[in-house]
Amino acid sequence: MNSRKRNRIAWRNLFILFLILTGCEPDARANGERSVVDVILTVSNQSRRAAHVSLQSDTLQRQLGDVASGASQSFSLPTALVRSSSPLRLEAIGAGGMAVQSETFGVRRGEQVVWSFADTGRGSLVRK
Repeated sequence: MNSRKRNRIAWRNLFILFLILTGCEPDARANGERSVVDVILTVSNQSRRAAHVSLQSDTLQRQLGDVASGASQSFSLPTALVRSSSPLRLEAIGAGGMAVQSETFGVRRGEQVVWSFADTGRGSLVRK
């Protein structure tokens, strides 16, 4: 086999390897941001009503989901929120439209944050 033919085979194999590796790349999120979970956030709803929970900073707002009355729900915070230099704040809006907000806080990679709230006040925010 001459060197020209070996080079073509080597380039073809390299190209196939490239296609395989790019096809195995993890899916990116719809907005182009990869989701890596750095922080687990647990919300404990001790109020008499279900609540819709969101996470806010100076630059963005992220809807986390609904938490039933008397229940707890865990959410993962992606890297983009953890790296944010802006302070974060949780907000729970009950079925009657009453809003409860947490104190502002920052998070670090690997932390677990637990926010418990009732019908009034800021609730308690614990970082582990």
